[in-house]
Amino acid sequence: MSAQGQAAIWCPDVSADQGPLYQAIATAISRDIRAGVLRPGQRLPPQRALAERLGIDFTTVSRAYAAAGKQGLVEGRVGQGTFVCEPPSDPPRAAAPSVPVDRRLDRSMNMPPLFEDAALSRQMLDDMQAVQAEAGVEALMRYQPLGGSPDDQRAARDWLASHVALDSYAGLAICSGVQAAVWSILSQTVQPGDTVCCEDFTYPGFLSIARQMGLRVVPVPMNATGLDPAALEEICRTERPRLLYTTPTLHNPTGATMPEAQRRAIAGVVRAHDLAVIEDDAYGVVAPEAPPPLTRFAPQNCWYVATLSKCLAPSLRVCFAIPPETASPDGFWRALHARGGLVSPISARLATRWFATGTATRLTDAIRAETRWRQAAFAERFPDVPMGQGAFHVWLRLPDTLAATDLAFAMRDADLGVVPGQAFAPVAAPNAVRLALGVSRDRHSYAAALTSLADVLAHPEQRNWLVV
Repeated sequence: MSAQGQAAIWCPDVSADQGPLYQAIATAISRDIRAGVLRPGQRLPPQRALAERLGIDFTTVSRAYAAAGKQGLVEGRVGQGTFVCEPPSDPPRAAAPSVPVDRRLDRSMNMPPLFEDAALSRQMLDDMQAVQAEAGVEALMRYQPLGGSPDDQRAARDWLASHVALDSYAGLAICSGVQAAVWSILSQTVQPGDTVCCEDFTYPGFLSIARQMGLRVVPVPMNATGLDPAALEEICRTERPRLLYTTPTLHNPTGATMPEAQRRAIAGVVRAHDLAVIEDDAYGVVAPEAPPPLTRFAPQNCWYVATLSKCLAPSLRVCFAIPPETASPDGFWRALHARGGLVSPISARLATRWFATGTATRLTDAIRAETRWRQAAFAERFPDVPMGQGAFHVWLRLPDTLAATDLAFAMRDADLGVVPGQAFAPVAAPNAVRLALGVSRDRHSYAAALTSLADVLAHPEQRNWLVV
């Protein structure tokens, strides 16, 4: 069989490996090269094809190929794919010193930027210590009440009411993250084989859940400001979806924010077709100029979901979910419990304290200010790239001369989060990347990353894809 034929069927055996899955795939590449299963010059399967075969996220395979590239096992070729390297005739030379990258961070994730405010950082730590002192051992030895404690729920309602104009906060549940909430909502609203829809490009976590649940995902075309109401109407008429997943504010990955008139039009379609909706308002708090949530215009259809991971701290796994006015929260809460989606009492109490002391407000103000600075620095280097006001992610469309996966490979050690557009596409994969501006630890490393990005974009044919 030819090398190309072998590439089409190669699949790593990671059943016995421990640790991160992407590292296990990279280890399997190394193991199969040594065993002669993979040979020099052989093309590895396309990242999306391997992800679908393994039933995992596209970004996991992308990280695995990048890790193998850093070991000199594979190389990316512009517009062609990833290939097994020829064995080196001489020991590789040490790479030139560069700005160190924190390997503990998952750089494929979007995150708010770090800020330079020593007093605020001390206040955050003081609040953590105060929560430990107040809660004591009991908080570690007890489960969180289903849906959150009364005090934490009250604090969550007050926090949301000060930032988003919902008409009702009845049935609010506190859970351990957006994915736990989305999975639990889907389990209450759809069945395997049902059709659901979302924007042309969407949150990879939703796509992963939909695949795991056996759902059929139909993308809805977007215009410059978000979901196209006319396109949604046509899909509702022809495909009869059961549910819509959408991010109207600072859409992930494009950064678009839907104006109020467009939200009202979407709500009209939703009501007319009795369509269930999950509104993921992950970035609503950091976008104070955004219109009211879609939920306000279709309260009987919409599940509203908001997280603190994007507006306060990614490690604070606290999410708020509010059911439609006509739905009982009991089934949703039971689904959360069954899937281990209950929030950690320590995390919930820390969030409540940050609300009470004003730390949360200071945090969002600091994140907004740093985001404005990073957007301005990006616009200075790339003036023609559109950005959503308040977004710390950018959707960058690429020329045909540079593939999205190759750019991600080339930027793997720059202090910038680069994820190929394939990760966000239910069907067609655009030649684009999402840039996570908040990944950089500080302004110095951010500026260096932008310089690297400009270099790759200006001279893609001169880039040595194996330089670390």
